[in-house]
This record gives sequence, structure tokens and C-alpha cells, in this order.
Amino acid sequence: MSMLFRLIRLAGLALAAFTLLALTGPMAGAQSGEGEGPSVYIPIVPEVGRRYKLAICDLAPLNGRSDRNATYLPERLTANLAMTGLFTNLDRRSFLETNLLAGVDGSSPDYTAWSRIGADFLIKGGLSSSGSSLTLDMRLFDVGLSKEMLAKRYSGPAKDARRMINQFTNAVLEAITGVPGVFGSQIIFTTGPAAKKTIMITELGSDEATAVAGNRGGPSTQPTLGPGGRMAWIHRNGTSWELLLDGKVVSSGPTHLSPAFKPDGTLVAAYSEPLKTSIFTFSGRSKTLLTGPGGINVSPTFSPDGSRMAFVSDLDGSVGIYTSPASGGAPGKLPITGKATDPAWSPTGEFIVFVSRETDICIIRPDGSGYRQLTGGQGSNYRPSFSPDGRLIVFSSTRNGREQLFVMSANGDSQQLLLPELSANQDLPYWCPTMPAAYK
Repeated sequence: MSMLFRLIRLAGLALAAFTLLALTGPMAGAQSGEGEGPSVYIPIVPEVGRRYKLAICDLAPLNGRSDRNATYLPERLTANLAMTGLFTNLDRRSFLETNLLAGVDGSSPDYTAWSRIGADFLIKGGLSSSGSSLTLDMRLFDVGLSKEMLAKRYSGPAKDARRMINQFTNAVLEAITGVPGVFGSQIIFTTGPAAKKTIMITELGSDEATAVAGNRGGPSTQPTLGPGGRMAWIHRNGTSWELLLDGKVVSSGPTHLSPAFKPDGTLVAAYSEPLKTSIFTFSGRSKTLLTGPGGINVSPTFSPDGSRMAFVSDLDGSVGIYTSPASGGAPGKLPITGKATDPAWSPTGEFIVFVSRETDICIIRPDGSGYRQLTGGQGSNYRPSFSPDGRLIVFSSTRNGREQLFVMSANGDSQQLLLPELSANQDLPYWCPTMPAAYK
């Protein structure tokens, strides 16, 4: 651990500093006092390139029996924490301490050995299994302070092992940053060719995805998730385009586009009529206009408090991003050079992420300040969406020669494949703004 990090932590900077520096500052300090919450605060979104060294050990067999989870779960945990952009995971071949039980059986790990290889944090754990049941005993240690930060036990069916390790990931992030992680949160997306789009859903921290809407009669596309996991998408049924909410058709006819949810769960979507496309709220079979007459208005997204809407429009003759009161009203255009599309408001309300010139993902504040490009020179990148905590952004990219989903830190760092084992094309991802009940 660096001397700078120790000094800042010992200085005991206020939690307010952590909040202000979450996206731009290098670090914030410790919260002093035993039992008063996390012992360390570092930004949930670090500065680019600033990472802490983390050692994750294989799980020790606590009842003399070991199985594939002893190595799979640490590998899953390693992949999870790498996604955050906060950590560099140390190569296990560098580990000097070989006793897997040290730190798990009531003894202490060899902090000197871990310090010698540069570890800032250490994770060790034990596994015991009986029939179809599994128990995990997990520990997080601060190497620099020679201190245990976190101890968690998880028990349940062995089939829930991945859920257990995702819950521990969230606990580790809370202990280190003061903000719980969102592993287990849901991401919806599409797969397949344009004429046969199918909608699938996955969890952050999963290797698999499940189909939720097929392509019978035509493609299902443009999926979105709302509070409580509510789901909306567009389906072409023969010559008609349907807007579906939780599997039920709420509007049918001309082209529907870009469904979205307000924070209160109200469904919003664009609806095409002759010579114009407008944004409406939908309630039952009725709809209420949100945008002015004429032009093309699509891709609504809402501030966390529900008071403002951002959307794409060609009101001035060029395609850009506008903001207006969420109930409708005079819009103002964000000062972005070139074509801007695919806006998504951050859950903190501080930023709008968008696609510039149909190629790269950028970020800007709602007042037009703070512009930053997050991707560049790596194929076409589009449909960005924030994680529920604002720590990560999911997006689709063609950088590997086909459409795949990637996750990156909200500062553009640590861009990684979300589902590397999924061979089908993947695009149009959207991150559910709330956590499933199983993770709350």
C-alpha cells in the first residue's frame, strides 16, 4: 500500500469529500472509530489508472472436502472486482503464503508476506459442503493496517454459490468504498440478426443469460427495465409494431420506438405519425404528449428525481440531445458538437452518457459542462446505460468484429467483456435501476 494512501486514510477526511470526489478526485479518507461503518473510503469511481492491489486466494476446504467452487468462486470474485476499475488482481503465482487456512481458522494471515508482494487488500475464505448444501466463510483484510475488515458467512444450496459470491463482492465494495456493489443487478439486451431479434436478460456477475421475449411474428427489440424489474420492449407483429409492458400489448400500429420508464414507473415511448415522431406517456390504452409538434423526438431518459427529461431531437435541423421538464415544456439543446444520440441519465443525476457521431461514448453534465469522451478507436460503441450505483456503464461495441456487450468504469477505465462465453451477437443493453429482491 502506498505511503500516500496511508497518510490520507489516517488524516480522516470527511465523507463529504468522498462524495464530491467520487468521479474526479483521487481518494477520500477514512471514517474513524471501530464499528462505525467502513474503515476505508476510496472513490467508487477512481481516477483513470489508479488501482489498488488485491490478492484473492483459492478457498480452503473446511470439512476436508473440496470441489470446483474452491477455484471457480475466487475466479468469479476476481472477475467481478476487476470490472469496477478499482483493483489490480495480483497473480497467484506471486503469493508467498501458502497456508489457505491462515486468516480463516481464527489465526491471522502472514501480513508481512502479503505486504512483500505489494498487496493492499487480501481476500481469503473457506468452503464446506454437505450433499447439495454449501457454506462459505469469507474474509477481507487490510494488509497495510494488518487488520480484518470484513467477515461474512453464506449458507444455502450449492446451486446458489454464484449468488453468494456476488453478495460478498457487494459487501467488499461497501467495506472499501462505503457504497455497496450492484452485482446481481439485471441487464437486459437483444441477440440475433435484425429480423429475428430475441430479448435476453443476465445478472452482473453471471456467465449466462436467459431468453425473456422471442421473435415469433417478427423481432423483439429495444428492451428496457424499470423500477421493480418491470419490462418494456418493441415487437414487430407482421406489419404492426407493438409496445409491450410486462408482456402485454399497450399500443399497436405505426412504429413505436425507444421505450423508457420514469422513476415512478410510468411508461414512456416514442410514437411515429405522418411527418413526425413524438414522445408520449402511456397509461393503459391512452397516451399523453410530452414533446412539441413536428420533427423527430426519440430516446427519452429521466433524471433520478423524475423532474427532467433528456431526449434526441432534430428540432434545429441537426440531431442532438435536448433536456426539458419531464411533464413537457420548452426544451434546451446540450452544447455537443456533431450528432449526439442514445442519452442515459446517471442515477446520481450528475451526468448524461451518450453516443457521439454514432461511434464513441461520451459523458456530459446536464448543464452542458464536464464533457469527456470515454471510448475511442475501438469500433462502434453505442447504447450506454448506467449501473444502479453509477459506478459502471454497460454498452455494445463492435471492436472485436461483432456486436458484444462491454462494461466499463464510469470514467471510461477498465473496459471488459460482460459475457465472453456468449457466441451470439449482443446489443441494445439496458441496466435495471433497482436490485432484485434476492440481493437486498
